[in-house]
Parts: sequence; structure tokens; C-alpha cells
Amino acid sequence: MIIPPYKGVKMIEYHDRIELKPIESSREFLGLCKISSSDKDFLPWEGMNPLFVALQKKGDIALIIQWKRFEDGSEEVENVHYIAEATDAEVQEAFDDAARFLKMSKEELEAIQKCFVPTEEDLRYIPERFPLERPDSTKTEGYDLYQARLKMLAGMQPKTVDLIEKAYAAQDPAHRADFEFEAVSAYYAEMAHYWNSDSVKAWQRSNPIATEWIKEFARVFEKPRKEINAVEHEIVLNWLRRGYNLLTAEELSEAIFQATGEYMKPEALKKRRERLGLTTKRPPGPRPNSEQ
Repeated sequence: MIIPPYKGVKMIEYHDRIELKPIESSREFLGLCKISSSDKDFLPWEGMNPLFVALQKKGDIALIIQWKRFEDGSEEVENVHYIAEATDAEVQEAFDDAARFLKMSKEELEAIQKCFVPTEEDLRYIPERFPLERPDSTKTEGYDLYQARLKMLAGMQPKTVDLIEKAYAAQDPAHRADFEFEAVSAYYAEMAHYWNSDSVKAWQRSNPIATEWIKEFARVFEKPRKEINAVEHEIVLNWLRRGYNLLTAEELSEAIFQATGEYMKPEALKKRRERLGLTTKRPPGPRPNSEQ
């Protein structure tokens, strides 16, 4: 298991949840090579079907390899595509297709995803490849929602969120990098109850840690596990996605009850969303007859 160095913590919006996640400090590579199927020195990659080489007795086997190289020099192979009994032109076309896929924008990937039934791994690919960036403060609706999501996550990871905010506010790149590094340490400390000891030790070996992190780690362990508030999580995940911002107070109360099983009175729910900083352009009160 490789626990690479990280360059910061970003917010990830999955299809069913929002969470903070350390972002690797790495470069991505794509390579093409050929091996002889009769080469006795060839050692198949981990996960490769051991019968594959034995069955390919003629010609060469082309390998398209995708891997990451981290700041500390360690490398991790992410994918190996084996091509047998193909012309050089076919192999080059497959390599070009793989390169084009890796260069696709978020919008292009989302368009492709609509053409098939995605697996859970497929659903994770886009948000992890394109984590959320803080919107421009002039884009009020998106900016307010981003800040509301940070407030919700701060209930579970307060120090991490505080350092993310400081990193965004820092004008000096060096100071920003320091805050981002501290945010990663805070993230691991505040997630201490949720990681197994092997994962934490692997991270410690790959990332230089400061005394403050050790103190924070011990402090968190002395306190009970924190959980994300289900109602707040549902509101900030689906405020725009499910059109919660367009519902009346009563409709929102019913929608949240259906989604979470937790009932909150409309007025209490209104105060909760306002505390998160979520506003709506919809006028208060019941819908006019024309909307019903």
C-alpha cells in the first residue's frame, strides 16, 4: 500500500455524499511498450491473468501503462492495458485513445457517463479527478453553497476546515503551501477514529509530521467520535441538485424527512439552513395558486 505525500485537502462532491480528501502531490504518465510473448524473463504485472502470456504464443504483446510518480520519487501503476495480435497502427490508435481520455475535461467525461450505466467506481472517477474548487465570491449562489458545505464538514473536522480557509485567504504562495500541509496533518488527526493503525502509520512514514500533529492526534483520540449531521448533509448536498432552494418551508421539511427519516419543524429547518448561510430567492410563504 502506497500512502503518498499530499499537497492539500479538497472538497469532493460524490453522487451520494460530500467529504474532504487529501490531494496527492504527483504527476501522471502514460507509456507504451512491447514485449515478446515468448520472453522467459517477462514477469506479468500484478492482477494479470497468469494464462494470458501462455495463450499468446505468436507475435508481441503491447502494453499501455498508466502510472503516477509522487514527490518522494515513489511510483504506482494505476492501469495496464494488454494488446495482443494487433498491428502497429492499431496499437498506436489505442494509445492515442487512452491519452485523449486522460485529457478529457469534466464536462466531456460527464457527457460520456450518460451513455452507459456507471459502476460505483465510475461514479467516483470524475469527482476525484476534478475536486471542488472554491467558487468566485461574486457568484453568490455557488459561493454560499460552498461555504455552507464547509460549515457542515467543520462539525466533524473543524481544524481541517479552518486551515483550508486560511490557505484560500493566504496571498503568499509559501504561506498557502504551509497551510495546505498543515491541513493534511489536521485531516489525518481528525480522522484518527476512522482510520486503521496501518493506514495512519503508512501516512506517517511518507509524510514529515510536526509535534503539533502528534498532539492533535492524541487530543482527538481522547474525545468521542464525531458524526456528520444527516439533515445538514442532505441540505448542502442537494440544495441546488434537488431544488431544495425552490421549496416552501413546509415542502422542505417534508422533503428532508423523506430523505433522512428525521423530522424537523419548518421554522427549525429554516433557522438551520440560515445558520449554514443558505439563502433562497423564492419569496416566503405558501405558493401562489398559479404555482400549485
